[in-house]
Amino acid sequence: MIKRILLAALLIWPALASGHSLSDSFIDLSVENQQVSGHWLIAVRDLELAVGVDQNMDRQVTWGEILQQRDAINEYALARLQLTMAGAECPLQTGEFQLEQRNSGVFLYLPLSGSCSSPGELAIDYNLLFDIDASHRGILNIAYNSESYLRLFSPSEPTHQLEQTGSAAALANLWTFLIEGVWHIWIGLDHILFLCALIIPIMLGRSRAERPGEPSAAASSSAIFVDIFKVVTAFTVAHSITLILATLQIVVLPARLVESVIALSVAVTGLNIIFPIFRGRSWQIAFGFGLIHGFGFAGVLGDLALPTHLFISSLLSFNVGVEIGQLVIVAVLVPVLWLLDKTALTRRLTLIASGIVITGFGLLWLVERSLPMLLS
Repeated sequence: MIKRILLAALLIWPALASGHSLSDSFIDLSVENQQVSGHWLIAVRDLELAVGVDQNMDRQVTWGEILQQRDAINEYALARLQLTMAGAECPLQTGEFQLEQRNSGVFLYLPLSGSCSSPGELAIDYNLLFDIDASHRGILNIAYNSESYLRLFSPSEPTHQLEQTGSAAALANLWTFLIEGVWHIWIGLDHILFLCALIIPIMLGRSRAERPGEPSAAASSSAIFVDIFKVVTAFTVAHSITLILATLQIVVLPARLVESVIALSVAVTGLNIIFPIFRGRSWQIAFGFGLIHGFGFAGVLGDLALPTHLFISSLLSFNVGVEIGQLVIVAVLVPVLWLLDKTALTRRLTLIASGIVITGFGLLWLVERSLPMLLS
């Protein structure tokens, strides 16, 4: 039986090995007297997917290759971002290309300019990469009519009209980043597996069984939920601290190092499911590794140049979104584990299977993320 579980794990994890690979583009615009100006940041890796920039197929996109594909990039990008004012299109043009290193990778910086023929309500339509990657998101920061707006484009919401003013606009901005926070933890498989790996041994009794004089059968439901509360709270507090520090640029760590340590945290906690090594210290482990996970969450806010008066509110809203997404995961996981804890067989199979799969993912990501750093 254990061999079958191991074989199944080996078969499924390469298909899911994307981990915490996020795809976002960042649009910063100002519209004044019907004149449009600003810039658009598109990840080079996303342009490779959409346009095929890597002409010699060596898996390295060079500046020369980007310049060779300038017309194709312009055509692709401008066909997927349209502004209309009073129902009339505002044609956009791009300026000189530049490359920028951001927290989440290398981006192509596209200066944007344009003009609108008549004043009126502004609408923005965005569909970059949606036909290739449904997880892609476009994040818009725009100043228009003396108001600042933050909007999130997704396949289900590719168009935004900017008619709200005052408090309505402020609430919409907060909602944008709350949803972005929920989304970022839900597609961050490494964060999800880390949290699951901490909760599984608590729910299935293994971590409590390792405490002297307190066998698994004697562990009360209330004690189990206290342990889960400690773990979730420790993880929340820790990644909230470093999310704020990283976003405010107070503490900055190399992205490759952060992602590698996150992968290590998944591998270690997965191993703990099969061979208990934490022995009652799960919440301390959650706090320690949670500090690193916070740096992983910070990328989206660090890459978006927000105006000062929106920065703190957006940061807090994003963090609340992360916590909501995290609580939903816990709320789904706990009842499932409760059912699997009914018999010794299901308990043992769940421990073995989850331990093998989570450890496998962690080791796979660790090699994938740390090898380029070691070779450089």
